[in-house]
Amino acid sequence: MPDITVLSIFQVTILVLASLLSIIYLIPIILIRRFHTINNVFTANLSIAAFCCSTYWLIYFVLYLFYTNVLSGNTICAILGYFEMMCTLQMPLAIVATSIHRLLSITYSKRSTLSTKRRAIMCISGHWLACIVLPLPRIASFNNPYCDTQKWISVYTFVMYVVVPSIISLVNNILIFQHVRSSSNRIQTVEIGGSQNQRHKISRRDLHLLRHMIIMFVIFVGGWTPLNPPC
Repeated sequence: MPDITVLSIFQVTILVLASLLSIIYLIPIILIRRFHTINNVFTANLSIAAFCCSTYWLIYFVLYLFYTNVLSGNTICAILGYFEMMCTLQMPLAIVATSIHRLLSITYSKRSTLSTKRRAIMCISGHWLACIVLPLPRIASFNNPYCDTQKWISVYTFVMYVVVPSIISLVNNILIFQHVRSSSNRIQTVEIGGSQNQRHKISRRDLHLLRHMIIMFVIFVGGWTPLNPPC
């Protein structure tokens, strides 16, 4: 059995808190009727994704610390590899699904409520389908006698965890900014005397939106911290 270090205790504690907080955040969205909105559906989806990710890694660390022998064998490695990627993908892809829905809601804001619900269902369904399909290459671990992570799998998982979600989120944010900017430019001020002040306010709003998007993108990329359990 590996030595239990302060870092191990810290990791397990953080994962327990993440699992509990995601459930606590999810419960009122489910139980309170006034929270049953489209936006809160995506919030609930993020909470479920956070719970899946943190719970998987919590189980993994507990098994590694106390039942190391369970984690050996080709079949176990392949199964763990698949679920590791599936659960870890939950958060970045949930954020991507939310950003896509936000872009569609802004671009097609005049569509009916039914269309909005359909978009939400499609975005969330696409998120879960991608989480199930994308980790399938990890099944290649069945042919790995030493249970080591192959180089191409490491590259593939990094691209799926960080590169692809980051690019999609960046493109969505750029399109949102362009749409908001073009909509702002179409605003006409009735009073001539207030035209300069109106343009100044629009400019500040656009700048605030751009700053917010940059900060969120940096947090999205920089906040992705690979979990490196000692396998």
